[in-house]
Amino acid sequence: MREAKISEIFLSIQGEGIYFGIPQLFIRFYRCNLSCGFCDTDLDSYQIFTLDNLMGKIAEYKAPYHSLSLTGGEPLLQAYFIRDFLRAHKESHKKPVYLETNGILYRELSRVVDYVDIIAMDFKLPSSTGETDFWRKHEKFLRIANRKKVFIKAVITSATTSEDISRMRKVAYKIAKDIPIVLQPVTALSESERIPQEFLSRFRDILKESMERVEIIPQVHRMIGVR
Repeated sequence: MREAKISEIFLSIQGEGIYFGIPQLFIRFYRCNLSCGFCDTDLDSYQIFTLDNLMGKIAEYKAPYHSLSLTGGEPLLQAYFIRDFLRAHKESHKKPVYLETNGILYRELSRVVDYVDIIAMDFKLPSSTGETDFWRKHEKFLRIANRKKVFIKAVITSATTSEDISRMRKVAYKIAKDIPIVLQPVTALSESERIPQEFLSRFRDILKESMERVEIIPQVHRMIGVR
């Protein structure tokens, strides 16, 4: 029987991207395959869940919510479990499934995409993350994700370059010009770390040269003090 490592399950509102403000039931999967410099998610513990355990746990939540959010960490590291879980979930709960992902594991996405409704896909800009670039993997991932409702989210830091923004635009435009792109300024811990508006506006203008919908949306849940 398949098992999953899950750090927490909780009700809250979506705080990032174009769906911010909607109530969701979050399942936070343990472990990530990246080490982004701006990451604010601390995953230091987990519980083991079987499929039956997880289905039973979800049934305990009676408050209304819009969708089930699979987040992390990186959920797709546990793609086989997620595939089996979503098959069962679709039969019993009928809630839309919202996948938050770093947009790299395209093979794993192909295993679960038929059971997902909304995909919040990160573009990991190398100038922002301090990691290597993932342009080819992002393109392959986005081509699969575009079968569903998908939007792109890119975290913007003081180190983000126009060159990376232009490269993201080219990759996204190659798939579809109507895919929404969200520029998410990194949450500042002090006034000196705040990303200037002109910085964000310049990046938005670069993207608008090709893409139809470009938004600047901060981490709303951080601003209002919810998880």
